[in-house]
Amino acid sequence: MSDAVQSPVLVLGGVRVEFGRKSVLAGLDLTVGANELLIVLGATGAGKTTLLRTIAGLQTPIAGTVAIAGVDMTHAPPGLRDVALVFQNFSLYPGWSVRRNLAFPLRAPGRQLSDDVIDERVTWAARLLHIEGLLDKPAERLSGGQMQRVAIGRALVRRPRIFLFDEPLTNLDAKLREELRVELALLRRQLGIPMIYVTHDRSEALALADRIAVLAGGVIAQIGSSESVWNTPVTAAVAALLGRS
Repeated sequence: MSDAVQSPVLVLGGVRVEFGRKSVLAGLDLTVGANELLIVLGATGAGKTTLLRTIAGLQTPIAGTVAIAGVDMTHAPPGLRDVALVFQNFSLYPGWSVRRNLAFPLRAPGRQLSDDVIDERVTWAARLLHIEGLLDKPAERLSGGQMQRVAIGRALVRRPRIFLFDEPLTNLDAKLREELRVELALLRRQLGIPMIYVTHDRSEALALADRIAVLAGGVIAQIGSSESVWNTPVTAAVAALLGRS
């Protein structure tokens, strides 16, 4: 994919977020295309989670704008944004079956989906993630990898406008991380829904990204294809994150 964005679905302009006297996002600009997997690469504490929370409506910026599909959503509540956020912890209801966990977002007030539609979406997501045989199993009896598949499935069933992933593979072992990386990349191509995935792991970023946005100093220090960012880091901070310093 070229560095130019075609048909942007998300545009952030001059976004500023502060916690007390600390500036976390310092006038950040970012544009995400309608069919891309954008990796936001940054060190621990760089503001990656804050960026996702701001897009999702869980954090309100003190300045700047967040536009989704051409509509200013800067002050819109999370429920109106049509985005799904997957955290690095699994966040499942332990007393519920996998099926009930997957169906939970579809039974939210206002959705008014029939039981048949809910069952169809749950089955669809379970097949995509290879967890069909786990649907009636209690969530607390799953392995870590199975739990994260269910957490991802709970986002998939919503069929949102944008997927947001907050280092979702961090708590898994190396083999499972590699397996789920491949599956997430395949899912993005199958679904045609943009994904924004934050990580501190440069190998993960280089393996997954259509484009990489390097977050440093509260702004996007560099953005472009994996090849362009790897081959020509524009600052010492970018080079250090990539292991090129």
